[in-house]
Amino acid sequence: MDFTPTVTKPTAATLVEMLQRQAERFGDKVAFSFSYNGDDEGRSELSFRELDRRARAIAANLQRYDVVGQRVLVLVRPGLDFIAGFFGCLYAGAVAVPVHQKLAPRLQVVVPDAAAKFALTARETQQATRDAVAGIPGAPEHWFFTDAGADPEDWVAPDIDINSPAAIQYTSGSTRLPKGVLLSHGNILHNCDAIRQSWNGDENAKGVFWLPPHHDLGLIGGILSMVYIGASTALMSPTAFIKRPMRWLELVSAHRGVITAAPNFAYDRCVETSTPEERAALDLSCMTVAMNGAESVRATSLAAFADAFAPAGFQLSSCYPVYGLAEATLCVASGSPAGVPGVRYLDRVALEQDRVVDVSPDDPAAATFVGCGQPRQTDIAIVDPVTRQPCGPDEVGEIWVSGPNVALGYWNRPEETAAVFGAALAEPGNPARGPFLRTGDLGFLCAGEIFTTGRCKDLIVIDGHNYYPNDIEFTVQQCDPVLVSGRGAAFATDAVPGGIEKLVVVHEVDSTRIAETDFDTVIGKIRTAVATHHGVAADAVVLVHHVSLPTTSSGKIQRGQSRQNFLDGTLAVVAQWRTPTEEMSLEQLEAAAKIVSTLETWGVRQG
Repeated sequence: MDFTPTVTKPTAATLVEMLQRQAERFGDKVAFSFSYNGDDEGRSELSFRELDRRARAIAANLQRYDVVGQRVLVLVRPGLDFIAGFFGCLYAGAVAVPVHQKLAPRLQVVVPDAAAKFALTARETQQATRDAVAGIPGAPEHWFFTDAGADPEDWVAPDIDINSPAAIQYTSGSTRLPKGVLLSHGNILHNCDAIRQSWNGDENAKGVFWLPPHHDLGLIGGILSMVYIGASTALMSPTAFIKRPMRWLELVSAHRGVITAAPNFAYDRCVETSTPEERAALDLSCMTVAMNGAESVRATSLAAFADAFAPAGFQLSSCYPVYGLAEATLCVASGSPAGVPGVRYLDRVALEQDRVVDVSPDDPAAATFVGCGQPRQTDIAIVDPVTRQPCGPDEVGEIWVSGPNVALGYWNRPEETAAVFGAALAEPGNPARGPFLRTGDLGFLCAGEIFTTGRCKDLIVIDGHNYYPNDIEFTVQQCDPVLVSGRGAAFATDAVPGGIEKLVVVHEVDSTRIAETDFDTVIGKIRTAVATHHGVAADAVVLVHHVSLPTTSSGKIQRGQSRQNFLDGTLAVVAQWRTPTEEMSLEQLEAAAKIVSTLETWGVRQG
């Protein structure tokens, strides 16, 4: 099954030309404002003309070296300096590599992989930034600053075009280590235009975002797409949002924001941490586009947010579930054809065989999925990942994508690029069609709208049946109020190498309620709920301290790393239960592993 929409041409050939045009058109109009907490304290502004001037000054400084086509680490914290620095790299013809200077584990991966000779940072934080990358293989040799004193008039326009590389966007790393995705100017411009189409935005709109600019949703959705349409955008610190989520919506209300975007958990946190009085004090009637992406979108989250903030003027029709990934620049699908998010209630038993069968919403076997909009400038195919043939209209398959927003490939990974970005669709009786990007996501199309069901790599397979971890995690978090919403991981692991797959559930608990909670009862509720709703028994339930599970740069739980922490025994355990098999001693596990290894050496296979 596939879907091919209309592809339109962007308004500029490069991101440099885009900003120059907007600077000429809008002049002193505010492009971005920033304050740490989202209020007026310490708020600074940057006009379109000033952003162009600062980008030329930074670029002129970079051009003292031959940086055209060279990678430059943009090690700048969220704010106006980051935006100027990112555009400065583009104006110099360099390839910008955005990464947060304080995310130490991510730096350990990105710095050696990018192997950039050049780095850009803010002068006031230069020492801390240099210290953060010191000793890491591939650390930059030459450092530049966002407040460079070079004359903007010394800037020389680089020889670049729509196909020139613009940035390396590292993936979030939810299933494995982050990989650099090489994006051209054309990739980004096409995606900015796709985002504009999805909500029909123009220069009269106002945006409000707290997202990290080093993440694709924050960079392309919250910054570059806003410059593309000429809108004014108010920004705040991601850290300030985490500390007090309502600051985000207060900024929307004060700034009269029309569009915003955030992962699903952010909308949940606003509901959970706000009071009726705080909600009533807002005016959210201005917010007509609340994009929800970067992780699974929950129908209950959309409904709860719309209900909680209805007194503030927010409407359910303003909820905009979206689907995308770094390998497709950002946006693949957005904006429901029906005007409101589509919801499908599917039979879990049928899903185990990758079949789409509708059931009643109150059916105990119902799994709920939210539509993530219609494809934008993208050819989407739902494909059997093994046979590479198109799936039927009522089948779940891997989502394959083709279009001008599909990236150039992975940085310095030619074999993975060929495998992931060069897939060919095998249709019986027809020539192979492609190349397609294999997203690694599972889903289906319905009435022109994409529904995602999970990740191929995360899919739990036990006794030949498929189980979606996000579905199990949602069941778990509803078992008891002490379980923090959106902070769990379900995965499969074998007790011994070559053994039978076991289901493990890990979930964070509210740290303030530990002393008053009977965790044996909570674990019992989890085991019963998982068995009742999913027809599979959990072999281990581990409850851990809040904010202890590993997450990506955008806040998604890393299931793969959580699984490894479980195996290594490094989880911050509050309480746990395991089947007798799971409670085997380390010596027993090692002895069993040796037996399996010996059998395999002899050519004997289990099963």
